[in-house]
Amino acid sequence: MMLDWPTLVQYLPILMKGAVTTIEITALVALFGFAIALPVAIGRNSASPLARGAAQSFTFFFRGAPILAVLFLLYYGLPQIPGIRESIFWHVIERPMPIAVLALSLNSAGFLAEIFAVALRNVPVGEIEAARAFGFSTLKAFFRFTLPAAARLSLRSYGNELVFVLKGTAAVNFITITDLIGAANQVYFNTFDPFTPLLIAGAIYLCFALLIVTGIRLLERRLSPWLYRENTPEPRLKELAA
Repeated sequence: MMLDWPTLVQYLPILMKGAVTTIEITALVALFGFAIALPVAIGRNSASPLARGAAQSFTFFFRGAPILAVLFLLYYGLPQIPGIRESIFWHVIERPMPIAVLALSLNSAGFLAEIFAVALRNVPVGEIEAARAFGFSTLKAFFRFTLPAAARLSLRSYGNELVFVLKGTAAVNFITITDLIGAANQVYFNTFDPFTPLLIAGAIYLCFALLIVTGIRLLERRLSPWLYRENTPEPRLKELAA
């Protein structure tokens, strides 16, 4: 099992183009998945049984449904809805990229909503009560105190979910999008060499995952520096006496 360097040099631009597509999808899914998950997480903690039930149904379905099932359902199912091809919405979903982003965003939001809901429930009540005592409205207290505190609590789990999103993008090559895995498959079909393109693709995925983990760790160090403080040794008696 060795790399074929001439094959790597010849097809590296194809793999890099696929890697760029993978990063684009990951970034879009991170953005839209967050936008979908936050209101669902608020609904999970709502006092309204209807809101809680709707949010719980959302997370139950999209956490349990396989990514490929959601992807195929949207890609092949939406065009079959009567009138969809004549609507303005069709100009958005007629291309595979928006469908892929929507499917992966819904799947990611199912997990993120639970992460955010737990983080929101674990924000110290005293901080919220102190904000209200200083005259902040419920909405202002939520955005200025509750949401930032929940973001710090959920940051590490959010980073793990981003890594899962990165790996989940490999499913989009089933709907004609040439991502990193799709590019590796193209090289394999052209050269019949399974090792070179797949090993390079795996190495690129690993580098991207390390970048995500490192970025989340640096952000966590900045937002929660007390988690990284080293325990200072107790002073010795001689030092105290001096």
